[in-house]
Order: sequence, then structure tokens, then C-alpha cells
Amino acid sequence: MKRGLLIGVAAAGFAGVMATAPAAAQVVASDQDELIVTARKQSENIRDVPDTIQAFSATTLERAGIESVNDLTQMVSGFRIVEAQQPGVVLINIRGIGQVRNGESPVAVVVDGVQQNSPNQITQDLFDVERIEILKGPQGALYGRNAIGGAINIVTKEPGDSFGGSAELGYAEGDEFRAKASITAPLGEKAGFRLAGSYLNRDGQITNSTLNKKVDFDETWAVRGALLLKPTETLKIDLRGSYYDQDAGASWYVGGPANSPRVPVVGNILGKAGRKLGDVSAKIDFDLGSVALTSVTAWSSVKSDLFEELDWEPQDLAAATQTLDVKAWSEELRLSSNTPGSALRWMTGLYYLHTDRTLNTAIFLGPDLTGLPSRVLGSRLIAKDDNDAYAAFGQVNYDIVEHLELTAALRYDIDRRRQDDVSPPVPAVVPRYKGTYKSLQPKLSLAYSFPGGSLAYATVAKGFRSGGFNSNAVVTREFKKEELWNYELGFKTALADRKLYLNGAIFYSDITDRQVFGLDLSTGPAQFIANPIPKSSVWGAELEMTARPVKGLELSMGASLMDTKINTYDVTVFSGTAARGDFKGNKLNQVPRYTLNAAAQYTADLGGSSLISRVDVSGWGGDYYWEIDNAQKQKPVWLVNARLTWAVGKVELTGFVKNLFDRRYDVEFVPVNFGGTITGKDLGSASPPRQIGGSAKVRF
Repeated sequence: MKRGLLIGVAAAGFAGVMATAPAAAQVVASDQDELIVTARKQSENIRDVPDTIQAFSATTLERAGIESVNDLTQMVSGFRIVEAQQPGVVLINIRGIGQVRNGESPVAVVVDGVQQNSPNQITQDLFDVERIEILKGPQGALYGRNAIGGAINIVTKEPGDSFGGSAELGYAEGDEFRAKASITAPLGEKAGFRLAGSYLNRDGQITNSTLNKKVDFDETWAVRGALLLKPTETLKIDLRGSYYDQDAGASWYVGGPANSPRVPVVGNILGKAGRKLGDVSAKIDFDLGSVALTSVTAWSSVKSDLFEELDWEPQDLAAATQTLDVKAWSEELRLSSNTPGSALRWMTGLYYLHTDRTLNTAIFLGPDLTGLPSRVLGSRLIAKDDNDAYAAFGQVNYDIVEHLELTAALRYDIDRRRQDDVSPPVPAVVPRYKGTYKSLQPKLSLAYSFPGGSLAYATVAKGFRSGGFNSNAVVTREFKKEELWNYELGFKTALADRKLYLNGAIFYSDITDRQVFGLDLSTGPAQFIANPIPKSSVWGAELEMTARPVKGLELSMGASLMDTKINTYDVTVFSGTAARGDFKGNKLNQVPRYTLNAAAQYTADLGGSSLISRVDVSGWGGDYYWEIDNAQKQKPVWLVNARLTWAVGKVELTGFVKNLFDRRYDVEFVPVNFGGTITGKDLGSASPPRQIGGSAKVRF
């Protein structure tokens, strides 16, 4: 009754505000207007970038309730994220280019100019963010390896010129408490600092009936600091550091066919996962007159651990632990022209990354399987990687004639990887595996700017995802690099005196040696990455719209349509596993046939205060789960989120509902005929249920 009343009040409030629409309502500035982005490592208006790019300001992110990169899927077409097994282990798909578990991301994620080196860093909580930019299509010419599907550029807030800050407290179902705070202040005339933090503690909403405990619990705290120094007019030093600590539930799979109920969870083990992330960076900008020099030095640490069962039944059959330890440091040097308005603009740079990585996986056999009184170690795999990546890159922008711009970019990547197999028993001579993966990644764009703010462009670009090594040789110890060529035609228009923006693109991607993740829980168990698809392709079209038909009202919509195909398939690669078969002609896995997102936001001026109502709708369908046999298709999923904010001066009170209609679906699905599960059952992971909550925020 209480839940229904809250939903009714939220819905009635939104409907009432939409109906009244006072003439005095303030116009909400659109992110399409004059938003300056740095997606191409230079400051430019988003309307002038000849790429499919969606950018969101701090205000838009806050009004939409975006708290992690996962939430961006409700606002970005053709973009999906699955985070099912444990926090940080994500399966990303952007424009049909997918993520493989234990493999490299298909997108480059950059935070304050520093490129993240591990996929486990992607889904951190977002707080104190100034702007997020999402580029679609390969961005290897500037960002290099693993930007094969696109790039996500996250810019946090800089220290301000005056004292200020904010504090926020929130509560939601699942006994979820959330707190955020930030403070900034100048340090004299030539320096300033900023400190921000967040804390989350939730019991969870999904129950394990065998253990009588919640499985989706989470306790996370994070802190971020920045020190900005401007000792001279030509020198700027930006020092940043952050730490992230998470302990959460993990791996709550339930047996049963696709699209069947996944609650309650019945396993006998409470899955747990931890994640600790730390990084420091120094960005130095020198203004040398006609040129500018930038240096970005960064160090990062990723540590994660997992304890899970492997049968997900009340019996104690099998369990696993996995720990990951990654240390990395990088250096990027860029020299660029510093002549705004010039017909010729250029940039060149060098990049180096060193990574040390240890992955330790252990399988334990339970008493109900062995008949012994306690669990015993079944197998252990320990792999240590020592990698070095080098790159040289450059870009030229040239105005051929007025309104016609040519962009040419080129990058050469060399990724040298070495892996030592130190699995017990360790032999006298430790097996070492070596591989070098190289790729020349060009990009060429031609863009024409029409009077009135419209743009048309054509782009061809190459992307590259590095190869590497598995922790075992069940299928292959080494997997090959993946490459693609992308061809795109796009447009950006500003209509009706800039009250309507329409952006669209059509694209074709030709993929070579697509990387595929394999799982066989019946013969090891074993996880592996291989290249069974020599040739595959993706056709796609996207359309985005933002409109402000009346004062205070903003409407937005995004849609994508994709068609994929496995053009050639090597049946020998997975022939000895549960994934054997000939899948030529099938669709690529985990690629939605269509995605759709829409939002309506209205700001009403109430005289001394304002009421901001927002509803977001997102949906997708036509996609097969992460297997490539196309045996199981996910049913269409539609999600609705609603928010209502009352802003009075520097205080904001917000109520929200996530997943308004309590839509249940499989976040991830593992079919027995592809994963060889221990119990002989298909497995699925439950989606988050409806959640109602609220928050209070004060700025000072």
C-alpha cells in the first residue's frame, strides 16, 4: 500500500506539473547548445565535432539520476552494459562491438585526461562530475588500443576560484543510505583545491531463501582530490588522486530457461566481491605561444577478489575464488598548435603504458560432490602478466575552404605482452608466453558546416583491440588481436531557431578476428578467450533528437537499429568444448537489434522555487545472450524511471522511482548447451527490482 501510494504521488505530481506549464517557467539550457567538449583532446563545440558524440553536463546528469556509467545506458542509444557476476566485471556493447569477460574493454575510458588501463575501473560511482562525453565508432587514431568501439571521456569538476561546496543525503528501498559531499577553495591567487567523497551502504532487495539473506548488498566509499596550480600565466599543473573501496554481493545466478523467474536465489553460498581502486596523476600544460605542450603522468592500482559458488543450488557442489591485482603507470606527451581560428590545426604525441597483472583462480569441490567433510581444492591457475605498450599519434585539422574541414589522424600502437604461468606445482623453469600486437590506426573525416549550425560529415576509421593470453590452454593459450574498419555518414542539425536538434548516422563495420569468451563449467571448469570468427559485420543507423517546444520543457530521444552477421566461422576453435558447432550466418551475440531511449523534463517556476519533473524511458530487444549459437533470444525490455525535484534557493529535495513498473528480466544468461553448467541447467541472473527513494542536497 505504501509503495503504491508513493508511486501514485510521484506520477500525479509529474502529470500536474506537465499540465499546468506556467508561462513564467525558466528555459532549461540544452547540452546541444554550446557545450564545449574535449573528445578529440582539444576544446571544441560539440556541434563542430564530425563524430557521433553524446555529451551530458553536470546538471543533466544530476536531473537524470546518473550515478554510474551503467546508468548512461538509459540515455545513450546503441550502448549496453551488463554487470552480473561481480562489481567491476562488465560486458559492454557499443554499436555491436562487445566486451569479453576477462578481456579488454571495447571502449577507451578516460578520466580527467588519464586513460583507464583495466575494465574493472569502468563502473565506479560517478560523483562531482562536470561532464561526460561518449564517442561512438573506433577512436583508435587518438586513444589507441581498445578504443575499437568508441571512447568515454569523464571530466570531474576543477577547483573553483571561490569557496563553495555541496552535501547530499539519500535513502532508498533495500535500506540504502547514500551520502555525497564536496568542497572547493582557492589557495591564494595561483592555486586551488577540491575534495569530494561519496558513501553507499545498502542491505539489498534480492533474497536468498536458503540462507535467508540479501544477496545484492553493497558498501562503497570513495574520495577524490584535486590541486590546481597556476604559478605563471603560461604554466598550469593539475594534480589528482582518488581511492575507491567496495565490498558487495556477487554471483546470484538461478537455474532455469531464459526469461524465467530468478528470485528467490537458492544457492548455499553467499557470493562476495571486493574492489579497491587507487590512482594519482599529474597533468602539466605549457603555453609556449604558437604551440602548447601537455604532459600526463599517471599511476593506478586495481585489486579485486571474488568468492562464489559454481552450482547455485542448495547443495554444496563447487565453489571458486578469484583475485586480480593490476598495477600500471603511463605517460603521454602532446604537442599541439595554439592558434585558434587558424585554417590549420594540428596535434602530435607519444604514449607509454606499463602494466603488471596477476590473476589467481581456484576451484573448490564441495562435500556433496566428493563425499568428504569439507571443501577441497580442485585446481588453481595463477598467471602473471608483464606488459608494455607504446604509441605515436597525430592529427591534422584543415579548413580546405570556408565551412569544409578535413580531419586526418594516425596512430601506431605496439603492445608487448608476457605471461608467466606460476600455477602449482611450479616447475623449475616457469613457462613464459610472449606476444607482440601491432596496429596502424588511421582516421579520415570530411565535414561541411551549413549556415544555421548544421553539419554533415563522412568518416572512415580503423580500430584495434589487443590480443593476449588465457590462464589455461583448454582451447588456446594465446588469442589474437581484433581489428575493424568503420565507415560512417552522419549529420547534425539545428532547426526552429535552435529549439530542435536532430543528429543521425548510418555506419558499417567490418570486423576481423572477433574475440569471443567461452565458458565450460563441466570440463574443468574453464574460462577462455578465442577468435572463432574470422569475419563478421555490423550495419547500423542512429537518430537523436532534442527539442524545447515551450519554455521549461525539454524532450529528448535516441534510437538505434543494428543488423549483424557472422560471415565466416572456424568450427575447430571450440570443437572440444560445450560451445562446439558451426555458427556461420548467425547474429553476433549481445547486440540489441534495436535500442530506444526517451526523456521528458519540465521545469516550473513557482516564484522563489522551482519544480523539476523528469521521466526516462529506455528499452532494447532482438538480442541474443552472450552465446553465439543464437539458441536463446532475450525478450524486449522496457524500463521507466521518474524523478521529482523541488529546488528552493540552494536546497533541493528529490523523490525518485527506478524501474517504475518493476520489470524483471535476465541481466545475464548462461545456457547449458553453451556453458556446460555443472548441474545441467541453464543459469540466469536477476535484474534489480523497483526501487523508491529520495534525497536532500544543499549547496554552499
